[in-house]
Amino acid sequence: MVRAIGLIVAPILAIAIAVQATSDALFGGAAAQPSIPALLTGAWPFDLAETAVGHIPTFRRELAAAALLRGDTARTAALLDGVGSDDYADDLRGRVAEAIGDLAAAAQAYGRAGDVVRERTLIDGVAAHDPLAALGLAETFDRVATARDVPVAVIAQADWREGELAAQVAAAAPRGAAAYVHEALVRYEAAAQLDPTQDAYGLSTGFEAIVAGDDRLARDAYARVVAHTPQSIDALVGLAVASALTGACPSAVDTYEHARSLAAQQHRPIGIDRVGYGPRAQRAFARCAGSERPTSGS
Repeated sequence: MVRAIGLIVAPILAIAIAVQATSDALFGGAAAQPSIPALLTGAWPFDLAETAVGHIPTFRRELAAAALLRGDTARTAALLDGVGSDDYADDLRGRVAEAIGDLAAAAQAYGRAGDVVRERTLIDGVAAHDPLAALGLAETFDRVATARDVPVAVIAQADWREGELAAQVAAAAPRGAAAYVHEALVRYEAAAQLDPTQDAYGLSTGFEAIVAGDDRLARDAYARVVAHTPQSIDALVGLAVASALTGACPSAVDTYEHARSLAAQQHRPIGIDRVGYGPRAQRAFARCAGSERPTSGS
């Protein structure tokens, strides 16, 4: 009976699966909805796995996806055995690994699949309570995904995100903080070089360079953002701070006054002490401004 059903259903499923497979996107597990797995209800589809049609890799992948939708991770893993490695199968393997708590395996599988959407969701969830573990998962994903033809903007975003994680780790762990500050700076610089149009990457580079004590790099980074976005108050304040730290006091004061003028037009309060610059930066600017107190304004 099952064999007869298989002979009737197989051509229909083959067409449907072809439609489903062509809808799968490299960066996202973004299959068309409703998906074929969601339509496979009841027990009989899984009986087909024991027939000739059940040996077709594409069909087994769809059965595996259907099993995963039902929360049956063991059956999903069993169905994926022998179907080889492709984006769809590896993405399913990643979801199984994530479901059973093997996050390192999940990051590896998502890397093979190139699924940055699920990878980001995974890492964001871990970063909320363990930035160091999240950084490790992000690096694992990157190592595995390096062979893929990934758009430059996606690589830049990944570098910046890893910089954010490294900076979080540095802020939370005084011991060994310098190494993570350096890693954050390297990641931010890489992102800014890959995609100079994203001001956030340059701003992050400038700020972390000051944290690392590389004031000239900070000045260059902020200057590039100002050149790209002259109205960026954050970049102007950062450039003023970096200029003060490198001893360029006239430039520091003029740049800060320009930032204050723009901020007043936008009814936005600003200040060296408001945006997170530490005591060293505040003292340097205070000296340039002729005051021993941190400068702030509105």
